Amino acid sequence: MIEQSSGRDSLKVLAALRDYGIYFALALVAIAFAAISPEFRTRENVLLILLQVSVTGIVSIGMLFTILTAGIDLSVGSLLAVAGMLSAVFAQQDSPQLNLWLAFSVPILMGLLGGLINGSIIAGAGVNALIVTLGTLTAFRGFVVWYRVNPIYNLDPSYRLIGQSSIGPVPVPVLVLLATAIAASIVLNLTRFGRYVYAVGGNQEAARAAGINVRLVKLCVYLVSGFCVGLGALVFTSRLGAAQAISGQGLELQTIAATVVGGASLFGGRGTVSKTLVGALIIGVLFNGLVMLNVSSPVQQMVIGAIIISAVWMDGILKQKG
Repeated sequence: MIEQSSGRDSLKVLAALRDYGIYFALALVAIAFAAISPEFRTRENVLLILLQVSVTGIVSIGMLFTILTAGIDLSVGSLLAVAGMLSAVFAQQDSPQLNLWLAFSVPILMGLLGGLINGSIIAGAGVNALIVTLGTLTAFRGFVVWYRVNPIYNLDPSYRLIGQSSIGPVPVPVLVLLATAIAASIVLNLTRFGRYVYAVGGNQEAARAAGINVRLVKLCVYLVSGFCVGLGALVFTSRLGAAQAISGQGLELQTIAATVVGGASLFGGRGTVSKTLVGALIIGVLFNGLVMLNVSSPVQQMVIGAIIISAVWMDGILKQKG
């Protein structure tokens, strides 16, 4: 009896960690940095963190869709560079009105095209998502460097409004992130497609037996990921006021970290938009705090790597216990 009671208590603790641990982790990290650095807790720095997290958060939401189906998208950083560069081509200063419209629409279209390429190969040919997106990561990066290795500056002021303006005290990129999160939450929680996404990730064969078109669902989640990358590229390029071939390097690691730290299972079938945003905030707070403490970039990367390993380790434990 004592052993059974101990086992039930352990399961309750693990369940509590899975449900609420992410919020406690964010609070602890924020409190620690606020205690160490007075500049960290200023209003300006809080808004800066939210602004820095906006692009990572948008792309992480797309990454969540792929991970929910037990997939992954390593190409997000390279695709963001392609979409941002092609957007900037049309957004240069004193561009005609038609070009500015293209500057806003092209990154979304390029994101969808990249998602279509990934999804078609993964869903259509049944190839492992890790291998496919590793290949497109390299291909997309090679393309943007070949297309234009030199940065594009002097973007039109109206184009820069999305990334550099605010509504009241809130930066527009943060509002774009919130709108994306709300839309994604509605799709995952209140639509048939959302239920299908969770079903495919939970048990692909059972989903197929229930009449779900597994290939179509997988194709669609990579289209969602591509759309989020395109939207992130638009916000990022507008905020930076320039486009570079090196943009988005390391973004795949940050978004994967945000998603798995937020509780999404790499085995599929588990994860929420709200916790993914909290995961992105934790990554953003860590980067911001470490920069304030003058911690070098290599050490920052080591911290993120350790976070990913820890989150995957915890995910494995929760899967075994669940």
